[in-house]
Amino acid sequence: MCPKDINNQRLILQAAEAEFLEKGYDKARTTEIAKRAGVNHAMLHYYYQSKEKLFHVVFEEKSRTMHDILLFKLDEDLPFLEKIKAQIEHHFDYIAQHAEIPGFIISEILHSETLREQFIRSTEDHAKDVFAHWKKEIDKEVENGRIRYIEPYDLVYSMVTLNCCFFLIHPLLSAFTGEEAEALREERKKMNTEIILSRLRI
Repeated sequence: MCPKDINNQRLILQAAEAEFLEKGYDKARTTEIAKRAGVNHAMLHYYYQSKEKLFHVVFEEKSRTMHDILLFKLDEDLPFLEKIKAQIEHHFDYIAQHAEIPGFIISEILHSETLREQFIRSTEDHAKDVFAHWKKEIDKEVENGRIRYIEPYDLVYSMVTLNCCFFLIHPLLSAFTGEEAEALREERKKMNTEIILSRLRI
């Protein structure tokens, strides 16, 4: 493939990502994607054939990021509670860098059983690995009397819901609080961390 073709595909994919994340599959238009990319409509169809095929390229890429948001583990050699604190903060900052993705993925899989099943299938094996990792660490800490027991699923679920929900509802909350976005994010990160650590401390 010549450099021009590679560049055109890159421009179209970037434009499609922006269009789909902003409007979702149903409201996105290939004419708008072509316009954003600075190419003609025929060229878009030449490279990607259809809106559906282009969407699936974007969805698969963003699904990989969503997997990292939903299923994560920190392998740093730290005491357990310090590791959890670092994990929550790292996870929060990671979502901040990809704040538009949870809303996009959730919206699309709620409206499409096919996408929902596809996303679940692509996540299952990684989920088992992550939960096994946390189970091993939790059991060791409980046995040594350092934390209260928590199911691995509940630990991960708490981290994900607390951190993701902030970014899902932040556009609404910020309008009422009037606080600066950065200050609000840092305060919420501290609060989310303390909520989970307080559940684990003896």
